[in-house]
Amino acid sequence: MPPRDLIERVRKALGDRYTVITAVGRGGNAAIFGAYDKTGQKVALKVLHPELTVSVAADRFLREIRYAGKLNHPHIAPLLDSGEDDYLLWYAMPYVPGDTVRQTLRRERMLPIDRAVRIACEVLEALAYAHQHGIAHRDIKPDNIVLSPNGAVLVDLGIARAIARSGDDRVTRSGFVVGTEEYMSPEQAEGAPDVDGRTDLYSLGVLLFEMLAGRPPFSSPSAAAVLDMQQHHAPPDVREFRKDVPPPLAAAIARALAKPRAERWQTADEMRLALSPYALSV
Repeated sequence: MPPRDLIERVRKALGDRYTVITAVGRGGNAAIFGAYDKTGQKVALKVLHPELTVSVAADRFLREIRYAGKLNHPHIAPLLDSGEDDYLLWYAMPYVPGDTVRQTLRRERMLPIDRAVRIACEVLEALAYAHQHGIAHRDIKPDNIVLSPNGAVLVDLGIARAIARSGDDRVTRSGFVVGTEEYMSPEQAEGAPDVDGRTDLYSLGVLLFEMLAGRPPFSSPSAAAVLDMQQHHAPPDVREFRKDVPPPLAAAIARALAKPRAERWQTADEMRLALSPYALSV
């Protein structure tokens, strides 16, 4: 559906609750709209792509989203509201000021080591909390982390899980596995049914690699090729692209990128403790 048609449909469906101002962006799973609620609070509305909606069970999707919405953590954007209107599945969260990591990398390409690690550690705090509550994000990537004045804020928590648990693990507009291929763990890439929090630690390792090296470990114009590399190719050493990365930090990233889950960091707290010495300015 063209963006103009979708925003008009969203305005019609949600006009009694939100004043939809503008289309902000479009990702693999959802379109994003800037809006105001009835109290005048600025919010972000995430609307699942209509073509994806037909592949998921609405009740289960909304139940999963509401479950994620019960989380309360300073590095997680809270869920405010969700629903189904005019066959559109949507949820609302507060507007979080700041650039995403993606926007920051487009501008700076590589980040200082301490800043990159500090961002990773803040995201790991959020993931530790979410994992303790039984929720894996499943779509950790630069677009889903906002660098607010109060630190990194993880957004879209639960949407990939909700899609996967409501349909099947490979439903998207073109049969694409839920997630984003450059940041996808090997088990996600193969469509494993038992994906757990360790998939997020792999993706966070990819993100940290990119913040330091200026590129993700695996890239190709072909999504299928990237999925194959995630499953079968050894990742490069980050020091090939960034000589000033300390060897122990490079080793910590390499462990996060291990193909077998049992060889990775097993918890977000464990990974954060290993990284935290490098988050300090020297």
